[in-house]
Formats: sequence, structure tokens, C-alpha cells
Amino acid sequence: MVEKKYRSNKKQDLLQLVLIVGIVVLVNLVLNPFFFRIDLTKEKRYSLSEASVKLAQKVNEALYIKVYLEGEFPAGFKRLSRSTKEMLDEFSAYSNGNIQYEFIDPFENADAKKMEDIIVELGNKGLQPTNVQIKKEDEFAQKIIIPGAIAYYKTKEFPINLLKNQFGQNPEEVINSSIELLEYEIANTLRKATQEKSKKIAIIEDHGELGRWDLAEAQAMLSQFYEVERLPLSIQVPQRLFDFAGIIIAKPTQEINEFDKFKIDQYIMHGGKVLWLVESQLASMDSLQRENLFVSTTYPTRIDDMLFKYGVRVNGNIIQDLQCNGIPVLSGMKDGVPQQKLLPWPFYPVAPGASNHPIVKGVEPIWFQFAASIDTLANPAIKKTVLVQSSPYSRVLTAPVRVDLNTARLDLQPEMFRRNSSGNFIMGVLLEGTFTSNFRFRHDASKTPELPFKDKVDNNKMIVISDGDVIRNQFKKSTGEVFPLGYDRYTRETFGNKKFIQNCIDYLCDDSGIIEVRSKEITLRLLDKGKVKKDRNFWVAINIGLPLLLILIFGASNHFIRKRKYTR
Repeated sequence: MVEKKYRSNKKQDLLQLVLIVGIVVLVNLVLNPFFFRIDLTKEKRYSLSEASVKLAQKVNEALYIKVYLEGEFPAGFKRLSRSTKEMLDEFSAYSNGNIQYEFIDPFENADAKKMEDIIVELGNKGLQPTNVQIKKEDEFAQKIIIPGAIAYYKTKEFPINLLKNQFGQNPEEVINSSIELLEYEIANTLRKATQEKSKKIAIIEDHGELGRWDLAEAQAMLSQFYEVERLPLSIQVPQRLFDFAGIIIAKPTQEINEFDKFKIDQYIMHGGKVLWLVESQLASMDSLQRENLFVSTTYPTRIDDMLFKYGVRVNGNIIQDLQCNGIPVLSGMKDGVPQQKLLPWPFYPVAPGASNHPIVKGVEPIWFQFAASIDTLANPAIKKTVLVQSSPYSRVLTAPVRVDLNTARLDLQPEMFRRNSSGNFIMGVLLEGTFTSNFRFRHDASKTPELPFKDKVDNNKMIVISDGDVIRNQFKKSTGEVFPLGYDRYTRETFGNKKFIQNCIDYLCDDSGIIEVRSKEITLRLLDKGKVKKDRNFWVAINIGLPLLLILIFGASNHFIRKRKYTR
């Protein structure tokens, strides 16, 4: 009787096992044609945006990524490495396995000479090394790492810098910001690798704008995504502008006549996007090569009425900021050789992004030169988003401004900047909404019968920056050497100008939606270090003792139940 019951139970258990396995197999067969992933995190940190998914799906050949984040790192960089791997897994899943990657230590078994060669080689490819502290027993050691990657696709290489240094952030916030921007950096690389050039960007000429050498780096950078053309505006018919998704007006120094202003105005009214990089004051370091001081003059561009109509005013002044870049200044002679010293130059503000907007999020501080302040005007139809502004320790000097080289030698104090001003002057602003034509009520349609005149546009956007040098790269006239955009060859520092300009154009002209990926946020959930130190012993005891206690309780309960069952 007992044996028969035992066989029945055994048969029933076996039947249940077969049934469960069959259900699992059936579910897999049914769901196999469908691809989906479930992200249970609050901020959806493992979910790719629609734009990123589309870019991953466009990779139709093997794309190989070599990531240089392997080795002995501090905890923050280990988290960055792990997050990079998880993000690459997501992209690989949506690319049907065409995206492949490998993590390597570039300095493994390398001596000092080989390490230096590797740093130079990867630096030439666009990767930026960084110094970190590694704790070994009771002492700290410095180690150079390269937090970046190289993507290889169809015989081309694309650098990916994974670490995003932001001015004033502590190391944990830097790592977190870098993790937030991982999806954007990888997606942007896929965009470079797979995008076919279609949209056109025009760099406007004919009004003393920056020349070809000044914009060589910006043009090369934008040419990765757009067809970039320099356009002499005065010889073009108004409709010619409509061929371009966006135009760049980079530091005009001469008058823009009314007909050219009309062309730009109607381009905007028909949905065209404009990046304005305009200055009010003629002030240049070249003027200090002859004398130690000069007085600024006003550029006769005559575009104030247009900008006023669109919702902003570029003021006739120059900003001074304690948070600034430096310049080389003669400090003396040694053995008959002039000696120079780098001193802070308050006419060169260095400003981080003023908001969490995708254009400036994660962008390194931006270098300005003789920038003016911008006022936004009351117009409810236009939304104004401040992108960049000076620090609280800044002031404006009303034109005409006396620029004296000896200012760099002064011991400038914060209270000197706070005394007569509130600081935080706008230097870059995004305008979005309904724009009204500057030629409304004063345009004679019979003068341009081939162009349908529009007096307003309901949904458009533009960006106004009060410094044309933001987009200008340095170059040596003697050798023709062009320096990277945002790099200062005197201080040897690299600022975020290049990424800032790219983001501005992408936000205005790119409809893939990739720029919106930059707004993704990951909450930094840090432990309370004081509480951890105080309650350390309690939590150690819980972590060690609780599992043992649960095992003992389970063993005792199981013993008691089996004893009662089989005794009966």
C-alpha cells in the first residue's frame, strides 16, 4: 500500500516536472519572434531612446569598439567601466549583434617609454588621458588611464571620450555625469559612422565674418554630419537660403544692409534656423601687441533691430569675470631673454553650462573672449533658455571700454566684482516659439514678387551668443597649423567650445532626436559616510549573523517537521 502510494507520488512529480519544462519551452517558442527588454530601474538607465535604437539598427556591418577601461582603477572608474559594458550590451542587442566590443588595458606590460608612445598615439586619435590616484596598502600612487574607446567601422576610426569633466564638480559627480552621457556618446559615434550627409549648413559671408582659417576646425567638425558651404549672402537671391537647414553668422564686423537682413529675416520666417555669434565691441588681443592698452569701438553691423524683434538685445559692453582663462604676459628678462608668465585675464570668461539643457549638459567649460552681456525681452510668445552665463564674480564695463594689459597684473578680489553688479550675465541664449518679421508693415511685396512674404513663423528656434570667438580656432599664419577648436595654445588648455557648437547646430537642425538623449539623468545615490562609519559594526554583524541565524532556524524547523511526520 505504502509502496503503491510512493510510486503514485513519484509519477505525479515527474508529470509536473515535464509539464513545467513543456510550458517554458512553449513560451520561448511563442515569444522567440518578438524582441523586448524590461528595465525595472526608476530612471530607466538601461533603456535606449528611440533615436539610439534606430541608429543601432542602421549598423549593417560589424562595428568593433575597443574600450580602454580595463585594469586597476578606483571605484568610480570601475563603475564607469561596468556601465559602459552594460550600455554597449544594449546597443549590441538592438544591432542584431553587429556591434561588438572588447575591454583592454592599453598599458599592460608596458614600460615608461612605451606608455608615453601609447598616450601620444591615442591622443592623436582624439582620446584624452587623465591622472587618478590608486591606493596601495597605506599609500597612494598616481596612475594615468585613458577613459575612452575607439570605434572601427568600414575602414574608419571614431574616438569616444567617456569621461566628462565639468567645472566645479567633485569626482563622484563627474563619474555620474559621464555615465549619464554614455548613451549619447555611443549613439553620436554610430551617427558619425552610419549617417549619409543630407542636410546643408551655410556659413554666411560678405560682412567681415570670420574667415576660412578661423573656422577651419568648426567646418571640419560639422562636415562629419552636414554639407557645409560658405555662402556670400550679397550675391544670393532670397530663395537660395532655403536650401539650407541652418545658417551660421559668425562675428560680422561690417554693416549688414537692409536687403541682406531681409533675406535672413524671411529665411527665419520660412522655418530656417540661425546660430548668431555676434559681438557689439571691437576688442582684440592683436591691438595689445602694439600698445599696452586700447579703447573698444562699436561694430557697425546694424542688426540690433532684428535681434530686438526676435526677443534679445546684445548690449554695448564687455564682461569681466574672475573665472577666466589666462594670457602670457612679459614678466622680466633672464640672460637677455624675455620671460613670460601666465596671468588671469578677466576679459576671457570661462563659463560652464547655465542649465541642464541638452545643448550644454556635460559640456566642459566654454571659453569666451571680450563677450557682451545679453538681455532677454518680455515676449510671452518666445521661450528663452539661458545656455551660458558668467560667474557670480563678474561685472560689465560699458562701452567704450578701456582694455589695459596691466589689468592682468592686478590682484583682483571678489568684492571688486560684487560691489556694483549682480554677476551672472547672459552670454548665450536659446529662443523658441513664434517669431514676428522685422519687416512687418514695412515690406513692399512688389519688390520681391518671386518670394512669398511671411510676417511671422509659429514654431521656430534660434541661438544667440554674444561672442564670435567662441567658434574661432587659433592657427599659426607662418606654418598654417590649425589648432583644435577650444584649445588655447598659450595655456595649453582645452575648453568645451567644439562640443558646444556641435550641440547648438544639432539642436537647431538635426531631426534624429539624438540631442535629446543628453537630457537623460541618473540619480546619484550615495551612502551617508558618517552613518556608515558610526553603524559599521552593527551592519557587519547583521550581514554575517543574520544568514547564519536563518540557516539554523530553517534546519531546526525542517528537523522538527520531519521528526513529527515520520514518527507518526
